[in-house]
Amino acid sequence: MSHWLDDVMDALEERQEVSDGMRDRLLALLRMCRYEYNVHTQYEDEILSSELSMARFEELNTTFEMNKLDVRYDYAPSKRKMAAFIRYICDL
Repeated sequence: MSHWLDDVMDALEERQEVSDGMRDRLLALLRMCRYEYNVHTQYEDEILSSELSMARFEELNTTFEMNKLDVRYDYAPSKRKMAAFIRYICDL
């Protein structure tokens, strides 16, 4: 009886498309990372392509989150970022 529900959920997951907001999020995260110019350009092209799948979106999101530069590399970090960094350093 529950097999049809699994089939419906699988179909919905496969049909999900990456929205413009999700692409903007990836581009914002990419700007927070420091890559070589050619690698940065390749990532931009992949994000803006129409063939970006949901699985690849999740991979890129995780990659950019892990490679994001911390507040020490910002020219003028916000108070919120600075406070979060201090809490992280002080292990609070």
